[in-house]
Amino acid sequence: MKNSRNTIVRFVAVLAALALVLSACGSSSKKSNGGSTSSGPTGSVIFGAEQWPSCVNPINQCANSSWLQWLVPIHVLPRLAELDEKNNFVASPLLTELPSIDNGGVSGSGKTYTVTYHLNPAAKWAPDGTPITSEDVKFSWQAVLKTTGSLSTVGYDKISSIETPNPQTAVVHFTETYNDWPDVLGGFSGVILEKAKFPAGPNLGKAMNTAINFSGGPWTLQSFTKDKEVLLANTTYWEKSRIPKIQQVTFVPVTETTKEVQAIKTGQVAAVYPQPATDNVPLLKDSATLKSIFGVTTQYENIWFNNKPGHPFADKNLRAAFSFAFDREQLLTDIVKPFAPNAVLNQCAAWVPAVGPWCENTAFTDIKPDPTKVDSFMAASGYAKDSSGIWAKGGKQLVIKWMVNTGNKRRENAQAEFIPLLAKQGFKVVTDNSDSDTVFQKRLPAGDFDMGMYIQVASPDPTVTAILDTKSIPGPANQGQGQNDTWYSNPAADKLMEASDGEQDKTKRVDLIHQLDKILRQDYVNIPLLVFPSMLSYRTDMLTGPLDQFINNPESNFWNMWAWSKK
Repeated sequence: MKNSRNTIVRFVAVLAALALVLSACGSSSKKSNGGSTSSGPTGSVIFGAEQWPSCVNPINQCANSSWLQWLVPIHVLPRLAELDEKNNFVASPLLTELPSIDNGGVSGSGKTYTVTYHLNPAAKWAPDGTPITSEDVKFSWQAVLKTTGSLSTVGYDKISSIETPNPQTAVVHFTETYNDWPDVLGGFSGVILEKAKFPAGPNLGKAMNTAINFSGGPWTLQSFTKDKEVLLANTTYWEKSRIPKIQQVTFVPVTETTKEVQAIKTGQVAAVYPQPATDNVPLLKDSATLKSIFGVTTQYENIWFNNKPGHPFADKNLRAAFSFAFDREQLLTDIVKPFAPNAVLNQCAAWVPAVGPWCENTAFTDIKPDPTKVDSFMAASGYAKDSSGIWAKGGKQLVIKWMVNTGNKRRENAQAEFIPLLAKQGFKVVTDNSDSDTVFQKRLPAGDFDMGMYIQVASPDPTVTAILDTKSIPGPANQGQGQNDTWYSNPAADKLMEASDGEQDKTKRVDLIHQLDKILRQDYVNIPLLVFPSMLSYRTDMLTGPLDQFINNPESNFWNMWAWSKK
């Protein structure tokens, strides 16, 4: 890439074949303004949430769940850069413009690399009406670095200082060129916090468990419990076009596929954002009162191996053997294609073909069932099949625990089909499932699993440092900070990640990412499955507005709830 503004990755294509097939189940709704705000927000609606976090802290491990982002921060907390409907980084309402080389906001390189933000002077915190200032920006950076158990410090740790020459200017000095600066205090998960609300300092590990009593977004969080979340329209929001049309939105947990379908069909909830599956797509087809819309975001689903010492897949030979035992095409045919007939395998470890040039889509093409390779890799690690046909070593059978989140019928169906098939190849696999809160906020950060099947929601920027770099492994050495939940570690991969994060020449950066993908394939870091489709189902007798505007956005369809209206 020639300059920093070109680090913006455009959503050039959206896997058209898959989207077209899915759209046959329910066509895209027409965009509209959904009514006028001249009379102020009115009415209330209830939406269903497929997962439910244990707390609302946007910095610690609670934020490891995408649903935490979709339920709270994107509605309540301001950020610097945000993603538009085409997944371009743009200025949020907090900024007067997005920094760039052309406007002088991005300058220097290496140790002089600097990004200067100019805050909107109209931006104010609710409910107290005080200005959002550069001191809030500086505090938010410090909070990410100093919070015990911070989800990820990647990018934030490359900042040497933040100058605050005046309340509306934050000058961010980096220690090196860093392409993904829009995701720092912005993008999918970065947030700005009100400094005045935290007099004890920036270690916020025990803060914001069930409440955030300030807002810099279109909504305020009235309450959050294990049973529901209540958002109220922020009528003092400075971006008048984003003052919600609905007065109150309530989210309730509906964490089982069958109950989620029932809840929207019976009108208990007005909208849901489910993972498409054979258990819901046919039942959520368009009707007089129900519409389903589909797209493809930057979400991708893989089987992830836990490399943590003491777990079976710390052995690279075992990861290789299992990769050649698992039939990805059969999973696609039996589990995915019934609701997405044109779905294809993703051949990249941590990128998707539709977003920029980062996924060459060839690294994993050789990963196909091969019993000879299975036997060879298992023998290389000293395994042999016992009298019952199960791989064993030292007289002890190998037992592999497969973790998914309970209530996800599609993943549970995959376990039910493939565990017996894997047993025929000598692998004794058992289910080891937990509710989504436990999976994403407790077990993954602790490395408490053997292998897991779950979706990553990526930024349009190709960096994967936060989830695969050695320094991002959460543990005592870094106060539990980091999102490398698979404990993957390879110095060669670390070097490529660091180089690609700072490479501004696009051609060179593409080459570095492709090299990294090949190393991840050689290390058998995971089993790539597919780029996962997004889906929103809503009651046409309850809602109207541009509900499909952000169908391809990682922020979920709920991102622009301010523009929706209750019928």
